[in-house]
Amino acid sequence: MDNITFFIQSFVAFFVIIDAIGNVPIFIGLLEGFSAEDRKQIIKKATLIALLTLLIVTFTGNWIFFFLSIKMYSFKVAGGILLLIISVEMLFGKKSRTEASEDMEEKKHDLTVTPLAIPLLTGPGALTTGIVLFDNAGGELKKMAALVASILLSFLVSYYILIKAPKVFRYLGKTGTKVVVRIMGLLLLSIAVQFIINGTSEAIIDLAKSSDFQAVFQSLLAR
Repeated sequence: MDNITFFIQSFVAFFVIIDAIGNVPIFIGLLEGFSAEDRKQIIKKATLIALLTLLIVTFTGNWIFFFLSIKMYSFKVAGGILLLIISVEMLFGKKSRTEASEDMEEKKHDLTVTPLAIPLLTGPGALTTGIVLFDNAGGELKKMAALVASILLSFLVSYYILIKAPKVFRYLGKTGTKVVVRIMGLLLLSIAVQFIINGTSEAIIDLAKSSDFQAVFQSLLAR
């Protein structure tokens, strides 16, 4: 996979899972009552916190797995299943369990960090995507640069959408927003399936290379 293709794939994955358009009604509801300037500052800080969190976890996730002795293909399969669940919920218009509540009680807490930055912008799905794509980069500097660029661009576009949230929601309407969310859900479902396929393939290859498997296989052939 060339660097441009990797960048496009990464950008689409992050933009879909961040789901800024789908979050527009939530942001409007949570920030209702704040002045226009306050809303802008809250969204800016929330986007920055979410961006930094995603970058840190993306680049340190593999070390965490090393210390916990977790294989990357296991995480790919698990992450793929998680993204699959989120995508199905998006397709059928259900509120994801990985997202925060829209209750007005949330306004009593620090909206900037929770729930706006985490988990609405950077949730389990985004963290999963970042770690898996970092592993897919294979340590190549150009691909890692493409990965960082895709994250930055996806958050830049998401920030612009959220800043213009009232206009976007008014332009799309409830029906338009639902249609866009369904399309994003379908794209995310495809990405999730690919993660599962890749992880399963790597698990089979790793199993085939293990000495125990080869011993069992040879004993079966000897019969």
